[in-house]
Amino acid sequence: MTTTRPTAADDDVGGDATESKARILRSAQVLFARNGYDGTSLKAIAQHVGVSTPALYWHFRSKDEIYLAAIEKMLMDFLEAVRGAVHSSEPLARFRETVSAHIRFQLERRDEAGLYAQTVGMRQLTADLPKQHRETIVALQRSYVDELRDTLCSGRDDGTFSFTDVRATVFAVVTLCEYVHTWYNPAGPLSVDDVVRQYADMATRMVGACPEPSAACPQPPLHRTKVNVDVATDRPGRRSGGHAGLQPAARTAPVADPDEGRRGRPQAPDR
Repeated sequence: MTTTRPTAADDDVGGDATESKARILRSAQVLFARNGYDGTSLKAIAQHVGVSTPALYWHFRSKDEIYLAAIEKMLMDFLEAVRGAVHSSEPLARFRETVSAHIRFQLERRDEAGLYAQTVGMRQLTADLPKQHRETIVALQRSYVDELRDTLCSGRDDGTFSFTDVRATVFAVVTLCEYVHTWYNPAGPLSVDDVVRQYADMATRMVGACPEPSAACPQPPLHRTKVNVDVATDRPGRRSGGHAGLQPAARTAPVADPDEGRRGRPQAPDR
């Protein structure tokens, strides 16, 4: 089906061409994230912007082109936000700044975060994209992964980090960050700052470092003790034959070995 683009007179988006295009992309990001690619029509985008459907064709040739432009803009906005928040040269501080900026973007710009999650899961659609657009999206994704990889390798080289495989570690960190928006509730007990701090601490432990550089991060050994367990309830109670259980030597749980459980080969998304 051939689409005829309207003339300038038909463009009822309003404002100059750059701002009009930006308004369309903002609406498209919201709708694609909320309803998915198949669930979002050109008519819905036009209604969200407040224009007629033909007016969209003054800026874009098709729904695919709007989708591609929305994804590219989101990725560029994401990279700009992260890079603008990373100032340190020391690996640990740089890593925490990167993770914190990633989490903050996901929570404060949830529509865009949702759109990216949609893209990651739509591999067939991404594979079917025109080569130029596909290469642009992949290049933007890889630039972030490569920057994170460089930070991790620098930290491993100077002894700050300890992990087995950099590729698996990079994608573990990225995956940890990417889907935080799926569970976070702004009306819940945790603020954005709370989640940012906790995720930065978790990611730091994932790479074998201490959240606080000055801390010794002791790992108290586990020791076996006799525990009286109620057989019926599996709770401490009346004597039941001296079941043995594990209890930490200290009240605070020990930090997990960052290499433990990484012997497999998890399937990482293409970037």
